[in-house]
Amino acid sequence: MNRITKSLILFLILVSISCDKKKPEKTYLANYIDSLKTEYSLTENPLLVIDGVAAHYESMNDGWFLIKEEDISSLKYIKKRETKIYGSKDINGVVLLTTMLSERQRANTKSEKKTIYVLDGEIISLAEYKKIDQSKVIGTATITEQSAIKEFTSDKYDELIYVMTKMPTE
Repeated sequence: MNRITKSLILFLILVSISCDKKKPEKTYLANYIDSLKTEYSLTENPLLVIDGVAAHYESMNDGWFLIKEEDISSLKYIKKRETKIYGSKDINGVVLLTTMLSERQRANTKSEKKTIYVLDGEIISLAEYKKIDQSKVIGTATITEQSAIKEFTSDKYDELIYVMTKMPTE
């Protein structure tokens, strides 16, 4: 091989390597959502609620959604139509995600927030909330979205703690 041929081959190899753009790897959360869609035969993404706030997204893999697995305190999927607090938004279920930052903030803040407690769809007192048998809890969510809180009361609350111990029946 002459020198020009070797240079041309080397150039083509470098060009092909630089043009080989791989798709970014999916995040832990995107993989979790994809596994739910497969397991439950969902055609669309479930509603994602991060630290009590509904997050709208078009694609989990566009690179803007970067929550690392180690930043997640808890991750829970509630099947479609198993909760009334999200209305028609739960058509594909709800993924409740609590971040480590939220957990730390909750531990560090004084209880100046006005909180309402709901157990399986019924409002309960703080004393009743503290007596819940944790071994029977299948899901807990802290909801700060006012439209969801108003489903339970017209009074002004900063957050709603929703605890599920049994599957809802209709």
